[in-house]
Amino acid sequence: MGVKNYAGQSGWKVVEEERVKNPKQAKRRARRATKRRRRKKRGLAQLVTRWFVAAVLLAAVYCVLVFSNIPFIEKWRTIYIETAMGTMNHQWLATRFLPQTVIDDVMKGRMAIELQQEEYNSAWGAEETAFPSHADAVGSWKTVKKHFSEQYPEIDQASLKKYLEKHKNKKLLDKDGCLLIDRAAYDEEKTGIKTIYGDDVCAIDTHNGIVIVSLDGDGYAGRMAIVKNSEQVRLATAPNLGSAGSYLDRICERNDAVLGINASGFSDPEGTGNGGEAFGMILSKENLYRKSLDTTMKVIGLNKKNHLEISNTLPDGARDAMQFSPALVVNGEQLISGSSGWGLQPRSVIGQTKDGEMLLAIVDGRQPGYSVGITLGDLADILYQYGAYQACNLDGGSSAVMYYRGRIITHSSAANSERGRHIPDGWIVTEPNS
Repeated sequence: MGVKNYAGQSGWKVVEEERVKNPKQAKRRARRATKRRRRKKRGLAQLVTRWFVAAVLLAAVYCVLVFSNIPFIEKWRTIYIETAMGTMNHQWLATRFLPQTVIDDVMKGRMAIELQQEEYNSAWGAEETAFPSHADAVGSWKTVKKHFSEQYPEIDQASLKKYLEKHKNKKLLDKDGCLLIDRAAYDEEKTGIKTIYGDDVCAIDTHNGIVIVSLDGDGYAGRMAIVKNSEQVRLATAPNLGSAGSYLDRICERNDAVLGINASGFSDPEGTGNGGEAFGMILSKENLYRKSLDTTMKVIGLNKKNHLEISNTLPDGARDAMQFSPALVVNGEQLISGSSGWGLQPRSVIGQTKDGEMLLAIVDGRQPGYSVGITLGDLADILYQYGAYQACNLDGGSSAVMYYRGRIITHSSAANSERGRHIPDGWIVTEPNS
């Protein structure tokens, strides 16, 4: 109903008169207004209640996740804390959201293991001073195939035979007549060849005595190289070590290496380190490039008898050595199980079997949907399964990378995923007698 506002008469007075004339309509309007006010109050009360309940539920969930002793929750809380605290620049993922007492309780286990590490040093026994010859593992296929099952016992022979039959019309030999099967890059088609432990074999190279195995597990992916002759393995440095590091592919190409992995850690403030300032001592071809011995890390070295030594000091007769921690296997004893304080990370590791074969492994990480990373215990399990008698962790994270035959075959979590980061040095594999 319209309201007319006549001269000398206020609009409010006319409205009041209309209400008097229509009392029923005025009551209905009043009731509707009252209901609207009540609904508004109830809505506000319900909103406050919902927020309160949500806050209580979130607090309860937080308390369960942070303080619960339920095994599943405790396991993944521990791994989360270890993973965050195991990085240089992302520890805030733990410290910002979790009480320091909870973090300290988790990290106590790691500190205990680090103290125990001082007790372990490689000690090759008298019967282990000379490795069996792997001469029959290297050379032309015509020569090697006679002893292949003995020299490459990790390969399932039936799956290899099936592959050779399927590809008999394809060129499987290199220019020297050596068997070369190479599908080692992370995105290449699988060969179908298996190890006796069920892992995929993605490369067999009898020219260099190398087998590359695909490491694929629950949430992780990587590569492990089995090198038959430890004499071919040595430590190579970046040309400008001390001022700047190099990409692994450049280190390998500069040293005519067929394969390589990263080695030493380095100063990396805010993730901007250039790989030039390495942690720990570095010995390459008996030349001491960095003298400083870091007493918190193990020395990882190859001596002139080609034995891998893991110790607290530079072993006698060392030809190549660097430092990192922790040791995973020493004198045939596996030292690490589970996450052990180091969480899930990209990993790099070096090992040696009792008969002298070298194990060089990289596991990618920090890439959900492809590879999150692996615990040190799980990686130690893999190396131990393949016969590791000595094995030690190397610098992992975004530096973890493997090179083979002219390209990077793993997928780094670094900004440059195709090449990784600038690093101070790497364990490389040269061609026989080079």
